Amino acid sequence: MLTPDKNAIPLPGENHENNWYNQDFDSFRISEHVLFEKRPIRMRVVGAGAVGIQLLYKAQQELENVEYFVYEKNQELGGTWLVNRYPGCTCDIPAHSYQFTWARNPNWSSFYAKSEEIWEYLKDTARRHDLERHIKYSHRVESARWSEQEGLWKLRVHGPEGDFEDECEILVNGSGILDVPKLPDIPGINKFEGEIMHSASWDDRYDLEGKTVAVIGGGSSAVQIVPNIQPKVKKLIPFLRSPVWVTTGFGAQYSGPGGTNFQYSAEQKKRFAEDPKHFDEYCRGLEGELNKRFTLMHGKSQDQKQSRKFVAEKMEKEIDGNEELSEHLIPQFPLGCRRMTPGEGYLKALNAPNVHVVRESVIKFTKNAVADQSGNEYEVDAVICATGFERLFSPHFECIGRNGVVLDEQFGDHPKAYLAIMTQNFPNLFLVLGPNGPVSHGSLLPIFEWYTRYMFKMINKLQRENIKSYEPKPEAMHDIYNYTHELFKRLVWSSVCRSWFKNGKIHGPVTAVYAGSRLHYFELMKEVRYEDYIIQYRSNNRFQFLGNGYTTTETSIDGNPVWYMDMLRDEDKLQQAERAEHEKS
Repeated sequence: MLTPDKNAIPLPGENHENNWYNQDFDSFRISEHVLFEKRPIRMRVVGAGAVGIQLLYKAQQELENVEYFVYEKNQELGGTWLVNRYPGCTCDIPAHSYQFTWARNPNWSSFYAKSEEIWEYLKDTARRHDLERHIKYSHRVESARWSEQEGLWKLRVHGPEGDFEDECEILVNGSGILDVPKLPDIPGINKFEGEIMHSASWDDRYDLEGKTVAVIGGGSSAVQIVPNIQPKVKKLIPFLRSPVWVTTGFGAQYSGPGGTNFQYSAEQKKRFAEDPKHFDEYCRGLEGELNKRFTLMHGKSQDQKQSRKFVAEKMEKEIDGNEELSEHLIPQFPLGCRRMTPGEGYLKALNAPNVHVVRESVIKFTKNAVADQSGNEYEVDAVICATGFERLFSPHFECIGRNGVVLDEQFGDHPKAYLAIMTQNFPNLFLVLGPNGPVSHGSLLPIFEWYTRYMFKMINKLQRENIKSYEPKPEAMHDIYNYTHELFKRLVWSSVCRSWFKNGKIHGPVTAVYAGSRLHYFELMKEVRYEDYIIQYRSNNRFQFLGNGYTTTETSIDGNPVWYMDMLRDEDKLQQAERAEHEKS
């Protein structure tokens, strides 16, 4: 082990025997630390859903000299799976794909898991890895303001004991893109004296048995709610303004007949638990199946043409001869223009004797009724609003970046980001997920893992190289924007239909999904393109991080002074193996 000799450090103002070196190099001074020493920083994460859990686990494994924790506004973790508990609430992604690669669960009870079981999985995962010690429950971030001078995010947080200030170098918004339930802005809603519930704030205490119930909305939540409450209510009135593609379940090759759900047997779960190779092959095969849907999203592809015909015929069959309903519900726009909605039992429920489908919007509430666009009023006991969420990509807290720019205002109705992870004017703010993220097909959880990998590369470099901040270059954002929307011209998401992919618009830019396949995004994000970032340093010399000329290896007792020889040998072996594999193929 080498120990830097303090006597070798020149005293301030000491003259050098070589006169040439008695000059001042832009007032730069050597820092007394070794090369790539990781400076201490702070990271704050907003939201203890799947994103927060993923970040905490990987932070424990990989980060050094980083103080981190999660602010969670609720009293429990789980995010969307904590608050979404409406009847029939089930993930439409197969359970063995909707899990962390580092916390596989062999005991999922069914192919598509219900919200309660997913929440239990997240809670159990956090407990087993001792993650909750890093979560501050009942803490709501009210605002975040970037301090250019200090290179810090200044946070105002409301906790159980009142408001307080916090600060951090790295801020991660993991509060989700579907975070704040949105009740419809319909005249008279405050005058209605019956029960009003949003799908994301369900009231289990209210008994629907024997009631007349209206459901506003026809998206994925409504498609699950309707068949689950139809048998128990006296009368059900779904207001279905727009058509929607009701498909078989995702991962249909592995699902029950016709894409249906099924329960895993005790024998299947036992084999998953006791045969790791079989379990790994099953999970990988299922994940791979979900990654094969991008060709379908090309408007003129054969896959689109054939699949659209298949789904239309299937819907018509399930509607069972109701021509008016078929004409209204089966879309004329491409499959995937709106989010495809697996809906086991939904179309059959719409044909039930106690169901009256209204093919118009609700435009007015009265004391005990709702009215459609034609002026018809329907007396109801309860109204269920499956009407989406307030904002898609802006955090729930006020976020103020460089030069006083407010993120909510910058995003507006047309949010733009760099590769769905950062945006200009907001240094060191990571968005999970940001605009145009890879959410079109497959499970979100592997995406969160890939985001974490990317972020931690940047955090590691920030610590090692004395970096103050990262911000995407305007020209990089401009170029990826042009690429994105030029490619969208050939993809179904840009087709004419009202969709949350286009921020609820019929005509307009696609802001929610990535213009490419999921694997295309993963490949792109394998390494950080630092050339696309404005990088500011804490020193006026970018090489200040070089320190005093020593390395950690030299100053460690067990340091390997010939590590580079081992690295060259290992790389040579890897290259030989790759060549041999290439020659075989």
